[in-house]
Amino acid sequence: MTGKVVKVLDGDTIVILLSGNKQERIRLLDIDAPEKGQPFGDKSKQYLSDMVAGKTVRIEYKERDQYGRILGTVFVDGKIVNEEMVKVGLAWQYYYSKNKRFAEFEAEAKRKRLNIFSDPNAINPYLYRRGIK
Repeated sequence: MTGKVVKVLDGDTIVILLSGNKQERIRLLDIDAPEKGQPFGDKSKQYLSDMVAGKTVRIEYKERDQYGRILGTVFVDGKIVNEEMVKVGLAWQYYYSKNKRFAEFEAEAKRKRLNIFSDPNAINPYLYRRGIK
């Protein structure tokens, strides 16, 4: 599917406008960005916004999550947005993701101490949402 990004909610969720004025909420597959209120939460959202806001993106997906969001891979300007977010250290690989490429991107960002990985006390959002600090 393709649509224009009309809103960036956080570092891993966008809203796109489809033909017929239908909006869809897209949760970027395989990644987990810092929550609002977490260190780098605003920076992650801003980076994603700079990449996709107002642009037409292509989404590949197979399913929706329990909240009705499409779980998708987002493509824009020749880039895979999901991968870029992890590569620059502004998202973790999602806790349950088995995608080896994302594990490699995260390991490299950690090695380089990029953004969230520059903080030795950074808490994965999956654990943060569960109150584990």
